[in-house]
Amino acid sequence: MGVSLAYRGRLADLTRIEDFEDRLLDFALEVGGLARIWRSHGDGEPQRVVRGVILDLAPGQESTSLLVSPEGWLIGLTDIEDAERGRLTEPPWCITKTQFGPIEGHVALVEMFTALRREFLPDLEVNDEGGYWETHDLAELARRRTAVQAALGGLAEGLRRHGLSAEAAEDPDILARHIERIAAQVHRILQRPAEHPPVAFPDDDITGAKPDPEQVEALWDEMFKHNRRQQERLQRALEERRSQGEDDDTAFEKALGDLGLDVPGEDSEPAGAEPWRDEDADPFADSLGDAGLEADSTEVDKADDPFGAADHPLLERATDLLERLHAVFRDAESRFSASLRTLFEGIGDTVGGLAQALSGHEEDDLDDYGLRVTQLKRALRGVAFARGALYPLRPAVTAELFDELARALGQLEQDVFHEIGRLRSQYREDDSSS
Repeated sequence: MGVSLAYRGRLADLTRIEDFEDRLLDFALEVGGLARIWRSHGDGEPQRVVRGVILDLAPGQESTSLLVSPEGWLIGLTDIEDAERGRLTEPPWCITKTQFGPIEGHVALVEMFTALRREFLPDLEVNDEGGYWETHDLAELARRRTAVQAALGGLAEGLRRHGLSAEAAEDPDILARHIERIAAQVHRILQRPAEHPPVAFPDDDITGAKPDPEQVEALWDEMFKHNRRQQERLQRALEERRSQGEDDDTAFEKALGDLGLDVPGEDSEPAGAEPWRDEDADPFADSLGDAGLEADSTEVDKADDPFGAADHPLLERATDLLERLHAVFRDAESRFSASLRTLFEGIGDTVGGLAQALSGHEEDDLDDYGLRVTQLKRALRGVAFARGALYPLRPAVTAELFDELARALGQLEQDVFHEIGRLRSQYREDDSSS
């Protein structure tokens, strides 16, 4: 027995699919989740496009499919091929298990569906085993989850860093206020258009003021979100054009144009300026796009390391763990594919974030600090999601191997967390002493 949320419905207006996707992408970025915009079609049937978003809302919570069939029906991850081939005769029930994640994740998921039903999915049906959709009774939701959460042990403890402390989780008043803030945040994000002003960094030479480290960190967080949105929208435009029969090179060039981006290699900048070769031009472009199932796609080659961080012990351990996970789950059954996708996307983000955060840097450069701490947060978020995705994979390995991997991921999470604290303390001290 567990706690799951089942749902089915139809997108009322297919012409609003990109607005639907962009708001969900914003939602994931604002609450610290993961989201991937999806496009696929059946062989020989390019007109039957499955589109939408795959959302990982909280560490340990199963992926939520917000994919849409050509008929406008919400479909689950296992329904993709049937939707592409026109085999579905009615909207299927989709299921997300939430018992492995924090209680805040379940509440956020329910509030998300409430907001989506209001604007995009008017005939949405939801069946919540936690009872929260029907009653908004937080105590009952907590009661139904207690037995499952108690069995999770180390996972529940580890995930508290990303939610409530143990004391707060036991205090019903603190928990209720926390949940109210989550609900308000979910509705605020999903009700606004996905429009954002450009991220502007102040010019110290003009203002004459030294930037505050917290403000710099916040700016780099916004830059991270901007780059993730651009990455997902570029992938969407690329897949749209490929589905229309364009070859890869043409589709890529035109997809860049769709987003108003320059084509790599074109002389649209002054002589000597090469923004596509500048490390800071797109500092987040190396995050995994697909499920990341090829081990060598994220290996850090010490002989050709663009960040100069391959010898750092923390990055070495993360890379070794990535390779270990690929070896362990190489022949895993297809029923574990959703959890494996989250596992490898998470650990891939950890390796990518550490590679950029642990590279050579300028001690007194606050912009460098902003980039590094934001990438460390990316790494921490990635390992948290990888750790959460491991628990549904318990039946795929022996108990001893599972414990070994859980300990390795837990230790990596702690070490990344401590590295963030060390970096922040270092720059706060430097700032106060200058």
